[in-house]
Amino acid sequence: MDVLANVLVSAFLLGGVYFVLSLGLNIILGVLDIVNFAHGAMIILGAYSTFYLNQWLGWDPLLLVLVDMVVVGAIGAVLYLGYLRYTTNSALVRMFALIGFNAVVVAVLLIVFGSDFHTVQMDLGIWYLGEIPIRVTQVVAFLYAVVLGGITLLLLNRTKVGKAVTAVTDDRVSVQLAGINDRALSLLAFTVGAGLAGAAGGIISTYVTFGADRGLAFAIIAFAIVIIGGLGDIWGGAIASMLVALVMTAVTVYFSSALVNTALFVLVLVVLLVRPRGILGRGRA
Repeated sequence: MDVLANVLVSAFLLGGVYFVLSLGLNIILGVLDIVNFAHGAMIILGAYSTFYLNQWLGWDPLLLVLVDMVVVGAIGAVLYLGYLRYTTNSALVRMFALIGFNAVVVAVLLIVFGSDFHTVQMDLGIWYLGEIPIRVTQVVAFLYAVVLGGITLLLLNRTKVGKAVTAVTDDRVSVQLAGINDRALSLLAFTVGAGLAGAAGGIISTYVTFGADRGLAFAIIAFAIVIIGGLGDIWGGAIASMLVALVMTAVTVYFSSALVNTALFVLVLVVLLVRPRGILGRGRA
């Protein structure tokens, strides 16, 4: 019983972080209809930014998450303005461009920083929920992720710009006919999506070991959440984040960590068969 309780608590805390991990990917997909194959690279850039700025400057890792958002968001903006906006009529070219960007980022990180694995040291002790030990670092990461995700959802649902972004997701043609600059909104969406990926990398770096080529593993989790939650459905993604975290944690504890990806793919396949538009049935088919 204690093991089950531990699994549930760990999955709940991890689910909040996974939500932010997938949020940027979902926003970019929903607004731009772009499958961001560079999502893993952006997550790792955020993780490396947090690690080395913490090492060199001694800044608080949680403060650096905000720096990650700005830095990786700026990189995303440059990528979009410099290339992606010219590939709107060619999804295949866009896909290879993003895959190439991902490969270049991994190669540069390996050349500059080597193949060593890192984690940001932030030991805040352990809390006990009954007899269940909980690392305070994980609780802080969860709260940070929830606040970040909550602010993003608030901006999307309560501000004029956010509502315009949501409108582009629903019907781009109508937005254009209304005289709204959908290109500016597209740039904003890609910048915010990239920034959220960087922030997720900064949060994850505080309690997960990462290396230059670790982005693919994080990207697989994010893609699974987006598919399970429904393409472009952010609320569905929130539910899917908890479900994915529960499945991954349970498989690791009760079976083997080697089976985690297999379980994840089976979950995706089952959802695609039963609910092809996502858990809430509101995503893109």
